[in-house]
Amino acid sequence: MLSFDITDRHIRIIRGTESRGRIRVSSASTIDLSEGLIVNGHIKDIPKMATIINDELKARRMDDKEAVVTLSSNLVIFKELHIPKAKTNAQLLTMVTNQMQHTMGIAEEYSISYSIAGEVEEEGVQALKILATACPFEVVDCFRKVFSMLSISLKSVTVTCNAISRIILSDKKASAKMPMLVVQVDPNFVSLNLYEDNQLSFARFASIDAVDYDNSEDYVYEAVNENIYRMIQFHKSRNPENPIQNVVFYGDTTEYIRLTNALEGMDISTSLLGVPNNISGYENIEFQAYANAIGAMFRSNKDTDRINLLETDSSAGKTDAGSSFLIGLGGAVVLSAAVVAAVVFGITNAINNNDAKVAEIDEWINSPEVMETLTAVDSTQAKIDKVALYKADLDTATYNFDTKSALTVDVLNTVIKTIQDNSCSVAEIAYTSGSFEISCTAKDNTAPDEAVKAIYDLDMFDNIVYDGFQSNGGGEAVEGAAQEDPITFTVSFVSRPNEVEVEETTETTDETQEEGVE
Repeated sequence: MLSFDITDRHIRIIRGTESRGRIRVSSASTIDLSEGLIVNGHIKDIPKMATIINDELKARRMDDKEAVVTLSSNLVIFKELHIPKAKTNAQLLTMVTNQMQHTMGIAEEYSISYSIAGEVEEEGVQALKILATACPFEVVDCFRKVFSMLSISLKSVTVTCNAISRIILSDKKASAKMPMLVVQVDPNFVSLNLYEDNQLSFARFASIDAVDYDNSEDYVYEAVNENIYRMIQFHKSRNPENPIQNVVFYGDTTEYIRLTNALEGMDISTSLLGVPNNISGYENIEFQAYANAIGAMFRSNKDTDRINLLETDSSAGKTDAGSSFLIGLGGAVVLSAAVVAAVVFGITNAINNNDAKVAEIDEWINSPEVMETLTAVDSTQAKIDKVALYKADLDTATYNFDTKSALTVDVLNTVIKTIQDNSCSVAEIAYTSGSFEISCTAKDNTAPDEAVKAIYDLDMFDNIVYDGFQSNGGGEAVEGAAQEDPITFTVSFVSRPNEVEVEETTETTDETQEEGVE
């Protein structure tokens, strides 16, 4: 198994195995990237990125055909949500997605993942405390395409905070330090993760640049110190009785001593990220630099985590259309790029001795035959792109049609009867594209609560909203008493979408395998 920790300027690669919650590292490598190749997690030149990774894997003899990826991006949105308990993971994912779209104003072009961080009580009702992440789908799809071109099966894509959490929470010693702030330091960003009660409770990622600190040579120290202070104040406002007393650093630890001295003035202890007992083979690598990649190899807890963006995209009906078309062609492109690089290298060494040969090669490259071939390739690629876009639109339309719930007479009669059985009358029903808004009247001020609860117990609808009742008589309502003037209330909810199975295609033809990267 290969694990990639990918940032805008570096790729950390770990080769290892996972078995029964234990990780054994066999080798590691780092690729330094030129500025602009990846911007906020978005790969700008997919064939070039595939070529760079392919060359490194060959040079290091990392020939595995399965991989996991953890990514860092300033475009990732973190949000704490309180969600009612759901009967299935699919229902919970739908509720998390709907609330993220409603509260954060994000569109469907985001991949949503979440982890359950405990339970909370709101107005006497138990709800789940959810730490949700929203990553642009386009960012996730870049990695799908790169690894398709490499003919490597991509098993998961996760956000960095979820990867490092697997190391933190697997270390039994960590629980004694909570609430604990874990900080990854990098010259281009700082990532802060807050842990409470053996759970990740808050995450923040911030890009940093010397320009924002008057081009100071100490900009990394200043940026990290500033972000830690903000996080400490944030936690203190939420939980003043149990302040952060421990900060753990990993990544670039150059400024560790200075940061330690600064935090000691706030009665905060510091330490470097330790290696849990369930990780071995790290002795010959810099563990602090490869921690995210190692953490991504742990299996997630399916009872509390839906952190694999590939999996949640599949559950939401989002496809990676186009990637399968690119496997064969992409493998050929990567291979051809490697051959061209070798040819260019040979020509460079021969220039001083054989200018005539260079001229001959130039003439061949500019020949009508080669130009005609390149034109044909461009035309074919354009057709592939059009087919990929068409397939993506078709898959989305098909999924939307299959999941759309139709209003039937039986459903409408069930709703009306449920309300009437609880001493309420239906005054008006509004229905639009699966959304109900029902205006009702009652004479007993306990009846509206009972009617809404009965609708919830039907287990047919989601996003049930009820804001209480109003007394039309103007007098104060007495608990449990009948009212001379009718009281009114409104309840709204949406029809639950039909559940459809999303088929995942993982077949690879013999022909595609032969065309993949050698």
